[in-house]
Amino acid sequence: MNKKISLSVLVLLVLSTFGGVASSQEFGVVESSQVIQAVPTMESFDTQNFTKLEISPRYGNAQLQPGENREMTVTIKNKETKSIKVSPIVVVPPYGEYLMDKEWITVSPASIEIPAGGSQKFTIKVVIPADASIGYYNANIAFTDEKMPTPYPEPFPNYVHSYSLSINLWTPPTIQISNPYINDQLEAGKEYDYKIKLKNTGDKAVAIDPKMSQQNQMYGGPFGMMASAFTDDAVTITSPKEIPAGGSIEVNVHIKVPADAKGNYQGGIDLGIDDPSIRDEWADMVNLMFGVWRQPTEAYVKTFNAKEAASMTIEVSSNLGVAYGYYGSITNTKNKKDPSFAVTLTGSGNNAIPLTKIKTIIKGGVSLGGMNGLPPWESESEGIYQEMGTQYIETYKVDVPAGDLKLGIIPQNTQQFEYTISMGNN
Repeated sequence: MNKKISLSVLVLLVLSTFGGVASSQEFGVVESSQVIQAVPTMESFDTQNFTKLEISPRYGNAQLQPGENREMTVTIKNKETKSIKVSPIVVVPPYGEYLMDKEWITVSPASIEIPAGGSQKFTIKVVIPADASIGYYNANIAFTDEKMPTPYPEPFPNYVHSYSLSINLWTPPTIQISNPYINDQLEAGKEYDYKIKLKNTGDKAVAIDPKMSQQNQMYGGPFGMMASAFTDDAVTITSPKEIPAGGSIEVNVHIKVPADAKGNYQGGIDLGIDDPSIRDEWADMVNLMFGVWRQPTEAYVKTFNAKEAASMTIEVSSNLGVAYGYYGSITNTKNKKDPSFAVTLTGSGNNAIPLTKIKTIIKGGVSLGGMNGLPPWESESEGIYQEMGTQYIETYKVDVPAGDLKLGIIPQNTQQFEYTISMGNN
């Protein structure tokens, strides 16, 4: 015997103006001062009465541009003991950001009888009009009119034998951004300038409206949640209003660091690019990450002991000057100053021991592109050379007496440094 499922819906019975109470032998009644809510019995649905069709695949997706087309194949196997007529229809859900037109999709064959135990291939062809709006579209191809039962009314039927199709309609971006990140170490009380280069590869001018964004403003840093080193008021943005077709422009970013600033700053610049290919609000965002520091006034002191009088070599070196950053990031170069060191050496009784600087080494690294995030238009121009960092090394020579010694180092224009003390004739 077939199993039955009873479906129910809610109905309202309005009381008569005489205030009588409605009753029924068939309904369960809940009384109210104004209405009676009842749950009627609906027609029964046979759960064993679905047509047995095997659909493979059940889902499909395509990434297309306006004016393109694509064909997909769906195979239906008849698992019944009798032939089944299949007449596919295109059903578009009446909700979503973008609604697909049924005319975009054709299914062939339009109707066919599939014999018992047989199978049939259907071709689904999608043709996108040249003027279609980019976005995400969905449609269902229902091969029969059988629907899944639901206890409540639904705005869109759930077909039992259906193929779900998703289309990502897109266009290539016409605007290229030279660097999506600006990362640097800033000194309190100083001013810095950065440039963001934008290139338009399209045949139409594109409007832009760069401004500070609140979507990427976060407080924090390596030491946990902290107040921002400075506010967005310290950032000034100037740029043209549009990028000409086939041309390039520069967006100028000026940072005026407050004299009392310290800590970290994280924010973002929304370039406001009027390009329909940009669907993600982060796609035209330039992220800003800065650490703020101050030049030290007190020397770093290293105390050590010379077992005997000897000739000594002292080497002090800066870091490579690479700001903490990301793929495709830039740092400021206009206001950068060369690292230097004030080095002192004292013996017992704090007597100064004169040092002689014997050499200075400037060491750097240069990249010719590849994975360092260079924009495409720089691959064959002078911009192909990017300095990855510069290191300054100072070497001193001195004869020291035996006993305790103190090496003092005050670094300038560097956030890290190393020292090497060599005693004896090397």
